[in-house]
Amino acid sequence: MGDVEEEAAGDSLAFTLHLDKPLSSQVDKASWNPDKDLLAMATRDHQLIVHRFNWQRLWAITPEMQVTSLCWRPDGKALAVGHDDGSIAIHDVENGDVLRQIATHDTAVECLYWAQEGQEAADHGDDVFCYEDRTSRFFPSPPHTPPMPGMASNFDMSGVLGHVAEDQSQANRKNVLRAAQQRLYILCSGDRNGIICLSAFGVFPIGKLDIRDLTISGMVAEYKSVAKPVSRLLDASALEVSLSEDLRNMTVICSGAQSVESLQAMAGAESRASGLYAISVDTSLLGDRRKELRQVALQASSVEELLEVVEGTVTVMRKHWSEAISTFEDKFRSLSTLLLEHGSPVKPRDEFLSLLACGSASAALHQFLAASLGEAGLKRLAKSIDTAGRELHNLIAEHLQPAAEIIAFRVGELRGLSRWRSRLRRIGLHETLMEDAMENAGMLLVQVERLLRTVSDTTGQFRLFFVWLTKSLRQLNGDVGPQANQLPAIDSVGVADFLRTHFERDPVGPHLAPASDGLVVDIKPEEEARIVELAIMGGFADTKFLSRTLSSQIERLRASCQEAFAMPVKEISPNLQARCMLLLCPLSSSLPPISTVPLSLTYFEVNSGSVKEESRLEDYICLRVQDDASAADQNVVVIVRDFSVSDYSLPGGAKVPEVLALRLEKSLHCIDLALYKQRQVILLVSEKDLEDDEKTIQTYLMLLQLEDLEFTPLSPTSSPMSRLPLLHLCSTLEAVVDVGLKSGKVRAIAQLDAVPPLAVSASRGLACVFAGQRRALLYDLEEDEEGQDDEME
Repeated sequence: MGDVEEEAAGDSLAFTLHLDKPLSSQVDKASWNPDKDLLAMATRDHQLIVHRFNWQRLWAITPEMQVTSLCWRPDGKALAVGHDDGSIAIHDVENGDVLRQIATHDTAVECLYWAQEGQEAADHGDDVFCYEDRTSRFFPSPPHTPPMPGMASNFDMSGVLGHVAEDQSQANRKNVLRAAQQRLYILCSGDRNGIICLSAFGVFPIGKLDIRDLTISGMVAEYKSVAKPVSRLLDASALEVSLSEDLRNMTVICSGAQSVESLQAMAGAESRASGLYAISVDTSLLGDRRKELRQVALQASSVEELLEVVEGTVTVMRKHWSEAISTFEDKFRSLSTLLLEHGSPVKPRDEFLSLLACGSASAALHQFLAASLGEAGLKRLAKSIDTAGRELHNLIAEHLQPAAEIIAFRVGELRGLSRWRSRLRRIGLHETLMEDAMENAGMLLVQVERLLRTVSDTTGQFRLFFVWLTKSLRQLNGDVGPQANQLPAIDSVGVADFLRTHFERDPVGPHLAPASDGLVVDIKPEEEARIVELAIMGGFADTKFLSRTLSSQIERLRASCQEAFAMPVKEISPNLQARCMLLLCPLSSSLPPISTVPLSLTYFEVNSGSVKEESRLEDYICLRVQDDASAADQNVVVIVRDFSVSDYSLPGGAKVPEVLALRLEKSLHCIDLALYKQRQVILLVSEKDLEDDEKTIQTYLMLLQLEDLEFTPLSPTSSPMSRLPLLHLCSTLEAVVDVGLKSGKVRAIAQLDAVPPLAVSASRGLACVFAGQRRALLYDLEEDEEGQDDEME
């Protein structure tokens, strides 16, 4: 090696090594938190681990399913994790708790990308649609699902929408919540079957794209023949996906076999070409309707979360009440047995009515009250019913009713938005469906109010019954002391009404019964007639809703909301159209699996240089290409930029993508790569012994400035490019640059057996390199530059 290369291998040119730590298992996936010094890793022993900068473990969990992809939310407060069963879990950054588990895919989730609406897009001057979420003006913080009896509180899931997770004052919480709602987060996920799903805030589906069903134009703009070739990508599998901050462009990297339907214009080309492809997708509808999508997603996601709160609260209430009422029924069931043993065919209710009317009890009733039950047992039973009644009242007042009110308000807001058809209908907010959901939300409010009155009345009647029964027991026992006079006066009419209506029939249980039981709640004829009159005056069209149980009404509300909230996917998905497709590299049996190809995809913000002109987003695709036709091609890195904004279907073509091939020195081999900040690329390369390819001399991190390199436009009219590998195109266009240890910024690293993945943090200027001997090395990519600047000063 030359003098410069020897310096590159020296300690003086090494990046600052912050730590070198052993690993319990090799790492398969790694991703830096964009806002904090946290590194998330998925290991081969099926652990999901998050480490701090000093390598202190923040938390570690063992998911039930194998982790196949990782991605941090742009604010750094949540981690999306894809699994091989198609599910996506969103974990809290602080403790790893699952905020939400969603199942949007049927097979392994291979890639995740969380896009954040850019500040310029959020502050854009489009004030035609200006809407503020007014819920916080009229309601306190939304309730959470109460814990089951004997269990700890459920985890707060509000963080899934960007709500704050830290302990803050109420004012600060509202301010942070408003700030989080100013931008739209979209989680993009791709699976092995070529399905791309888009979810607002990671929980509300807004789009779905099946790559295998796309008809894609080739990289050809002008044809003399009438039949223009249209391609399909068979057996597609998504590998990487990226969405621009303006939400108008999406790039998908996938493997598959291209099938061209019209071969007349592709003379001499094979019918299929298996390889790695880049697909540009037009998502301009998301950018045009970002404000509407943000509000619909926030409202709808909140409704779905609150529906879970309502369902969970009803389950907890059912548990409390069923335990208390079961104890009551078990105790008084023994009275029926005693009456039969004494030869009396009278029902217990009639025995108590006789005691209330005459003041005398039969032998069986006296034995039951004095011996079987006793005053102590009667007090415990009364306390059990009274406690359950108070618990139900509190659960309704603190959880069920507030949740139902916020649901009704949010559904009403969505119904109001749906009436602006010109803007909201295009993203799937249908007025008719929202009207149905609004009516069901109103019915739920009425039923909750009725349940509250029923619980209060029933608890009061039970209290009257137990007071009277306690006083009667003392009188039967001859207790006429001062203690007997401490009990309140007896309401004989109230006790008689309880015995006739509630003693043998649970008045609360049917309201809380599961919807699967198919129970019907009895309503009085006068109430039904009043509902019919209200319907004529503009009330609910469904006049039988009061006969449904609370769970049945919740089920109807959920079904109507699901139908309404499923429309955005149906309306938006057809508008996600592919612009064009580019073959990146071919596949063959002699090449390594496509999953081992180093690949990086991102968007950079590029300033135009003019104050008047806005900055634009420029996408970059970077990968190591391989071609079994030439051994020299094993060490080539190809970079494509401006691919997502190209559209060759337009007359004369639009802005064309530009390409560049970096041909590494013969001794260098690219292990992994990552696009870095300010249009830079970092290559992790190993230097091999030319006489022994198995022997590694040194391992380097190479940092190249892309804006210093000369890219070459892909001319759409030069040749039928859609079927040619990208490396061949670069050679044809003479867009190949030789790269060696003298190029760019090259630093030697401590380990010779470096392996993927290369984890780079653009916000913190860090790189984590993993070694085959299960070690992690953390390098500072910026500190040595600062030192040089200080020396120059």
